[in-house]
This record gives sequence, C-alpha cells and structure tokens, in this order.
Amino acid sequence: MKISLWVICFALFHLSGHAHQDAGAPTMERIEYRCPPCGCNQDTLRFSNVGSCPTCKMPLVQVPQGAALMADQRLAPFLEAGMLGQLYTKIIYPVFAAGILLSFFLLFKSTKGKSLNVFLSGIILVLSLYGFKNQLFGVNYGLTSTYKSLFTPISFILLLGPLTFLYIKSLVANPFRWKPKYGLHFLPAGAMFLYYALLFVMPGQIKEQFMATPFEIRFGHMEQILSIFMGMAYLFFAHRLFVQWKIAHPIRNVTFTAWVFRFLVGMAGLFLFWGFMVLANFALYDFGVTTLSYNPLWLFIAVVLIWLGTEVVSNLKFFLLNKSINVSNGNQGVDEAGLSSLKDKLNLLMVDQKLYLDPNLSLDILASALDVNPKYLSALLNNSLKKNFYDFVNQYRVDEVKKRLGDEHNRYLTIEAIANQAGFRSKSSFNAAFRKQMNMTPREFIKQEVRA
Repeated sequence: MKISLWVICFALFHLSGHAHQDAGAPTMERIEYRCPPCGCNQDTLRFSNVGSCPTCKMPLVQVPQGAALMADQRLAPFLEAGMLGQLYTKIIYPVFAAGILLSFFLLFKSTKGKSLNVFLSGIILVLSLYGFKNQLFGVNYGLTSTYKSLFTPISFILLLGPLTFLYIKSLVANPFRWKPKYGLHFLPAGAMFLYYALLFVMPGQIKEQFMATPFEIRFGHMEQILSIFMGMAYLFFAHRLFVQWKIAHPIRNVTFTAWVFRFLVGMAGLFLFWGFMVLANFALYDFGVTTLSYNPLWLFIAVVLIWLGTEVVSNLKFFLLNKSINVSNGNQGVDEAGLSSLKDKLNLLMVDQKLYLDPNLSLDILASALDVNPKYLSALLNNSLKKNFYDFVNQYRVDEVKKRLGDEHNRYLTIEAIANQAGFRSKSSFNAAFRKQMNMTPREFIKQEVRA
C-alpha cells in the first residue's frame, strides 16, 4: 500500500514537473512567408518555406507577427473580398481612365477662347496617371505580362505640390505670367521621370533582377514620402498666398473664395491621408504589404478625382477660364461682360422676384442671392449705379407704392398700409424715401394724380 502511494505521488510529481516545464517554455510561432508588395496575383498568399514567388520570382519575405498579423487577418479579407474590395474594381479603373480623358479634354477644350486652368488640369492628370500606372501593373500581372508597366515613366506625383501652389498663384495674381524660374519647381519630377525612363528601356531580365532587390520598393516609398512633404510645404505657401490676397482684396467674389477654400482643404486631406497610409505601412509592415495600405489610398484618390471632376463639369462657366476667374471684383477687376451679366441678374431678382417686398431685405441677403461678396455688391451699386443699397432698394419700393396707389382695389387702404406692403418698415422711412425720389410728399403725389 505504501509502495503504491509512493508510486502515485512520484508519478504526479513527475507529470506536474513536465507540465510546469511545458507551460514555461516559449511557444513556437509558425513562420510564414509571402510575396513582397509587387501587385502580382500571388502577393496575398502565404507560403510555409523560404523561396521565390511562383509568379513574379521575387524572394519571399517573412509575414510579420503581432499587430501587423492581426491587421492582416482582419482587414485584408475585407479589403480583398469584402464591400471595399467589391467597390475597388468597380470604381478604380473607370475613375483613373476617366480622369486622364477629362484632363486632356478640358485642357484642350476651348469655349470663346477660354479653357481650363493648365495647373488644375495638371493636378487631375497627375493623380489619374499615378493611380492608373499602379492599377495597370496589377492587371498586367493577371495577364502574365512583364515588369515593363511598373517602370512606365508616367509617375509625376512630385508635381502635385508645385502645381497646387502655381494654381493658386495663377488665380490670385493679376495678371499671372509664367516666369522661367517657375520651372525650377519641376526639377525633382523631371529627375524622377528620367529615372523611370532609363529603367523603362532596360531589358526585361534587368527589370526582373532589379525588382528582386529591396531598393525598388524603398525607392518607390521615398518618392511618395518626398511628394507628401513637398505637397504640404507648397500647400502652406499656397494658403499663405491666398490669405495675403484676401487681406489686400476685401471686395471679392464669394464663389471664387469658397472654391479656393474647398480646393485647399481637399488637397490637404489628400496629403494627410496619403501620409497616414505610408506611415501605417512602415510601422506595421516595414513597407512589406500593399493591400492594407494602398487599396484605401487608391480609393481615396479616386474620390478626390470624382470630386474635382464634379466641380469642374458641373460649373464649366466658372472653371473654363484661360487665366483666372474674376476674383477681385472691384472697379479694376470687373470686366464689362461680367458686370452686364450681374446687372441682368440683379434686375431679375428685383423686377421678377420682387425681393424688395421683403422688409427684412439686407445687403447680405441680396448678395447671397447674387452669389457675390456683400462688399462687392456695395461697390457695384455705388460705383456703377451711383446709389447706395437703401436708395437702390427704395426706388423699387417707391415705384411699387405709386403703382398700388393707382389701383382702385387699394383705395380703402391707408398710404402707410400700402407702404408696408411695398416693403417699408416705417412711415418715416417711407416718407423720406418717397420725398427723395419724387421731390414731393405722398399726399402731394396723390393730389397731382387726381388732378391729372
């Protein structure tokens, strides 16, 4: 009996010791490998052994662990096969192709000698070409194509910053003239073009060997990082230029200033989101995965292109200008055609819609209806029509009172009641306006009409 107890105790001790040893021993995580971010149809698969990708022949890299692996497992299926993955192919390819066509079409479209600003066209074209290049590379892999498309020299993202700055400058400068020194802003993009052009003409075997080195991946990300930093810097100077212009031009077009604000905010959002995606790729994967970090980026760029295209196409009259829009809207900034059009619109609001009947009508309300800056409207009335806002509105109200006084249906109403119906808020303001315009009182006018 004692021997049996000793045997049982020894066995339990032996088993517990092994259990403790097993619990304290580190667990061996399964190491997997995958294709680097090249866009081939194998770059989302896992391989258990070190080697080369069956499709692109690039050396496989180790699949990261920890947070990167968790993101890979939870986000990748959604980005590849989920709702975002389904939208991806339906949006990306048509938008990038349409962006290229739209930029060329609007750049060369001429309406009465006016075309879309060349710098805005360039921004649309650069975003479209960059996205189209990367998507074309993925499509080519699906068609068992070569590396040639990866090095197609149509990547000009280093132009985004300079184009943004020059676009704003071309709008606020009066007039804008191209200077040779502006060409210096395009030197980084020119150097990048030469780099891709040199690789483009290399034999396919050299391209494949180059792709198998980490340099190409690092170089592509450095191009993006440099574009983001340059873009934010140029955006800062563009915003400062716009603020300086607003201070110097208190009389300005509301539509123009609202568009510039939307444009600057939109470009800032693009650069910030792009920077966040690159940072996430580096922090989680050390630039080792494309699906998680770049599918959302391509979709975001597509959204930006849709937004820019919608802005332009929905208001061609506003955007199809060779140099700039009428931005200052002072005496010096208003051309005869624009002034005549604005007068016609003002007359339509006052005669047909009779805004003057509203006793609460103000300069701001009328300016909003005309889609102009209140200070601009005030300058227009004073300089072109030689009247201030109240005299301008009251002339319509006085004419309305005169018309109603001659209507027999109003003979039972008092003069003050008719004046209130015409938009006057008080008897004193009506009498003052009537006397100023007619050089007589309302009662003298009535007596004169009766004698007539």
